[in-house]
Amino acid sequence: MRKTRFSIAAATLLMAGCVATKADLSQVSVPEEGGTIFIKVTNEENDQLIIPRITYDGQRLRWWANPYFAVSRDGGKFAFVGSYNNKSNVFVKSFSSRTGAQQRTFNGWAQDLCFSPSGDTLCFTQMDYPYSNLYLTSAGQGSIVQQVSSGSVHDYAPAFTDDGSLIFFSRASGENYTIWSYNRHTGVFSNYCYGLSPAPIGNSEFLCGRMNSQGNYEIWRVNYVTGSESIVLSMENRSFTTASLSPNGQWIIFAANTQKKPDMPENIDIYAVRADGSQLTQLTYHHGHDLSPVWAPDGRSIYFLSQRGSQDGKYNIWQMYFNL
Repeated sequence: MRKTRFSIAAATLLMAGCVATKADLSQVSVPEEGGTIFIKVTNEENDQLIIPRITYDGQRLRWWANPYFAVSRDGGKFAFVGSYNNKSNVFVKSFSSRTGAQQRTFNGWAQDLCFSPSGDTLCFTQMDYPYSNLYLTSAGQGSIVQQVSSGSVHDYAPAFTDDGSLIFFSRASGENYTIWSYNRHTGVFSNYCYGLSPAPIGNSEFLCGRMNSQGNYEIWRVNYVTGSESIVLSMENRSFTTASLSPNGQWIIFAANTQKKPDMPENIDIYAVRADGSQLTQLTYHHGHDLSPVWAPDGRSIYFLSQRGSQDGKYNIWQMYFNL
């Protein structure tokens, strides 16, 4: 395994170049998006999503790469980290319901989350100062939680395998960022390799992000059964995060930094690439940030966080159809 030393902040807030200029965010779409239909899923008046951690540091753009929301595998509901009264908790909402989201945690320090394959359980990260741990709760009832991890470490970005037996996650300890799993049947924790934001593929592989020597993030594919590793995508001055394989196994979606015009700041857009790393395709071009892409269970559309349609830069979950 290749080892690289870096800080926790560098691992969770990803970097790219930028120039500062004010952009118009009020449009729902821009001409470069070629008539793609965008559907607004949440409403900032009722669903106050946690604000993604995106900062400009000198000439660098940094963003938090963990999952702010999740979609159940039956496509019936979604969960998100909501921010109300200076507290962040987990909420669940049906795609078909016109009623408000149902709160599922109440401690006020939730950070990211995922659904179990059955959709009846949520695994989420909660900040237990000064560390961050994993918890489980019911997607249908909530309030009763089971602590999964503990100790002087920071655990983030949980994701279930297809059979639900393992929960993969990123662990930061000191300056090392590694990928672990928790076996729900045996209670055993296993350490696999350097990386962050694991996205399991079936029950033997995962995609993950890794920082290279230039400080940019690459997409890697790891077979944790055989130990084989291969790089999927890397590019100079670009960072690629939150990679996820399509249900048919043909495409990977992810977020990346984009320089649109010399007088405009870099921002974050959604991209796709074939599973073998070919045919890199930009999907969004809006001047607001688009990030945290999630496949719909049928693979025909993508959900993502976006500032589009809000001059104030407020975030909502949006849906767009995938036509490649």
